[in-house]
Amino acid sequence: MEEANLPEEMIVLILTWLPVKSLLRFTCVSKRFHSIILSDPKFAKSQFEAARDRKTLDHTLIYSVKGPRFGSLDLGTPSFGDPSSARNLNLPFQSPAPAVALLGSCNGIVFLAFDEKIVYVWNPSTGFFKKLPHPVFSPIENGFLIYGVGYLPATDDYRVLVVSVDCIDDKDGAAVYSSRAHAWKTLEVAAFSSFSFEGTLLKEALHWLSIRNEIFAFDLTQQEEYKFRKMLPPLCVGDDNGQNHGHLGVSAGGCLSLACCSTDAADCIHVWVMREYDVRDSWTKLFNLKFDPPKEPWDYIHGAVLVVETGMVAGIIVHNNYYRGLVKILHNEDKCSLYKVEDIWLDCIQYQESLLRIDD
Repeated sequence: MEEANLPEEMIVLILTWLPVKSLLRFTCVSKRFHSIILSDPKFAKSQFEAARDRKTLDHTLIYSVKGPRFGSLDLGTPSFGDPSSARNLNLPFQSPAPAVALLGSCNGIVFLAFDEKIVYVWNPSTGFFKKLPHPVFSPIENGFLIYGVGYLPATDDYRVLVVSVDCIDDKDGAAVYSSRAHAWKTLEVAAFSSFSFEGTLLKEALHWLSIRNEIFAFDLTQQEEYKFRKMLPPLCVGDDNGQNHGHLGVSAGGCLSLACCSTDAADCIHVWVMREYDVRDSWTKLFNLKFDPPKEPWDYIHGAVLVVETGMVAGIIVHNNYYRGLVKILHNEDKCSLYKVEDIWLDCIQYQESLLRIDD
């Protein structure tokens, strides 16, 4: 039988339709496949955009514990909570410090900070990593107060924001990293206390819920004057004089979401979405989640990670301060699955597999 030869552009087009896991296996087929899949930035971008447009990107959580040790959990698996659903991840470089902060993830690229001063980018799928320059302000002992990462497609630029505070000397330090400039820029901003360290990325801006029930947004597209702007939560949240605590996320529909509970009723979590960005009247309650009352309000939901229209909330929970875990809740099926992590310290971020990398 005569062998059929497809044009290379057709082969590349077919490959863009495959998931990352399959493509990584195909790197062993030939040197050409290996080069296309792992070294061609145009192919990596086309494959990611195709998966995003078809909505086939998997929702995954990457978590870290002291050591550091890393693992991932697929939120779509029906066996969530079973240890077999978790996958261990190994750093492709020597960890420079035992303490690591997951600053965030964009396009399958994870940003790590060791001892609040040594920053790496890492693609857990391909093993790509790169050390970034040190932040230009001196590291402050109390660590980063808030941080976040984002991507600006118009300029193909990854941005990283870090804000630190010294409670003793009342000094703030802040800087923004640009991958296109491969440099940090110092900022003069007033820090604030938030329920979570990592900012929620939406509309090319990072968002935090402050302990005063105000939403602070930081526009990453700013060039000259970086500053925080305020947005308002739902009326019933903002008018409780600080008696609520919660965390922001992004719903499957691309709306800012808020999962919160009152200190007077910590056994019930209220989930809201902002249907129209930066319009307070557009906040809509999706559902309530009812639980057995915890011993203390801070001993249950520690950080909401993901809210989707079908009613799933993934988050970090604490039981009696002895261990933390990742929880997945389907309110419309009355299900709650828990993946335990036997450690008193846990950090996690959302992640989507890709072949992308950041080059100079």
